[in-house]
Amino acid sequence: MAAKSFVKSKGSNKDERPRHSDSKKRKCNNDNSASSSSTPSNKKRALKHERQSHRKHAPTVRSSKEIWNELRVKNNDKATNAKLCTELHGLLKGKCMEVAMQHDASRCVQGVLQFGSAEQRRDVVLELCDAGGGGGGGNGKANQKNNQSINLAELCKIQYAHFVVLKMIKYCARDETCVKLIVKSLKKQMTKLAVHSVGSRVVELLFATFPSKSIAPLKRELYGPQYALFSTAIPSKDKESSAPSLPSLAAFIENDPIKLESTLDHLQSILQKGLDKSLTGFAYFHSLLLDYTSIAKPNDIRSFLTPALAEHSLHLLSTRAGTKVVCDCIAYGNVKDRKKMIKCLKGYTRSSLLHRDAYLAVLRMCDVMDDTVLVNKMLLAELQKNSDLTGAAAADDEEEKKLSPISDLVLSDTGSKLFLLLLVSKEEKSTDDDKKKKPRLTLCAGRSIWIHTKFQYFIATLQSLRTNNVSQLQKREMRPVGKS
Repeated sequence: MAAKSFVKSKGSNKDERPRHSDSKKRKCNNDNSASSSSTPSNKKRALKHERQSHRKHAPTVRSSKEIWNELRVKNNDKATNAKLCTELHGLLKGKCMEVAMQHDASRCVQGVLQFGSAEQRRDVVLELCDAGGGGGGGNGKANQKNNQSINLAELCKIQYAHFVVLKMIKYCARDETCVKLIVKSLKKQMTKLAVHSVGSRVVELLFATFPSKSIAPLKRELYGPQYALFSTAIPSKDKESSAPSLPSLAAFIENDPIKLESTLDHLQSILQKGLDKSLTGFAYFHSLLLDYTSIAKPNDIRSFLTPALAEHSLHLLSTRAGTKVVCDCIAYGNVKDRKKMIKCLKGYTRSSLLHRDAYLAVLRMCDVMDDTVLVNKMLLAELQKNSDLTGAAAADDEEEKKLSPISDLVLSDTGSKLFLLLLVSKEEKSTDDDKKKKPRLTLCAGRSIWIHTKFQYFIATLQSLRTNNVSQLQKREMRPVGKS
């Protein structure tokens, strides 16, 4: 009985405690509601609004952000977007330069370029490209003095403002007036932008979007100041077409060999800065490297370029120009640099052979490399295994297990050239149109790389592919999905 009474008294105490705590919570809530303005989050919010109010064009930025939030909705129709863009353009007119440099207001200028009409885009481009732009009304002279050091090239170097320039290039590429304004504003600034960590993104999109004839003067600045100031168009070698063509750097050097040393020094300084900042992933940098290799001597490529690109060769294989640079580095590099480059290609042999450009580097490596054991270990060992199959039904299919691991390479346009390099000697040609003879396939001397990689199995596979493999692949494509 004593135990039961103790339990009851204990339970009664439990029932009474929550009432007491509820009353305390209510008192605390009343205190919090009374002093809600003194919380740390509200204080930070108030300080933020106060700090933003002291910025330039604070009321305009606040209202333009509200319009931009409505403009970015994907469900809007064209009439709504046109109305919002007209209102947004009216607020930002004459203030685009200052607003574009603010990290939270730059998206408003981008909205006008993305959703605005051709006239509105042209007005924004004209304002940003103008040397004294950004001033309007009675304060135009004061704003012009403040913005003398701010131009389009400086916007390209700012982390948030460079997105405005990217939108200009993307949405104004078809307008000849805007193209001329942008190219004119970026003249004499390419040597700095091309090696800038942020400005390089603008240069990449500029060279990929604008027509080559428009960006030719900007590209010549990368070769040296003498090409930007005194270069002229070189007439084409074809007698039929008398129109001048866009010359390459090798054509300039061929026309004026005296500029070779100064051009090499200027290119080496730019390339060294770009390599220090890891710009090997940009296509314009690949073309600049190819221009250097087209005029440089083998000793210059071996001493300067190959050691710097040995560990970045995989990034260069994404473009045709970068692949040619890698092939030159493999051909002229020493044994140490070749080993570094072949280690970068480890695990990517099959994908490189199936790529439209990267297969050239694998062919050059197999043709030039003397260490056959290293080539087999790093490159060719991957080809002896089947590629990863997708799907449970495909993994259990017996016909796919019987297929050779090199069947996809033999049937591809790029991968089959590896086997032609192995079987056809350099002295012989793979085609003979005059005599119309079939090419004679022979195993060349010094190319015994595949002898220890099941060469007999390879020959048997080629013979079976001629008769059965094509029909097997057709059956595989026509097979229903549900059946194994």
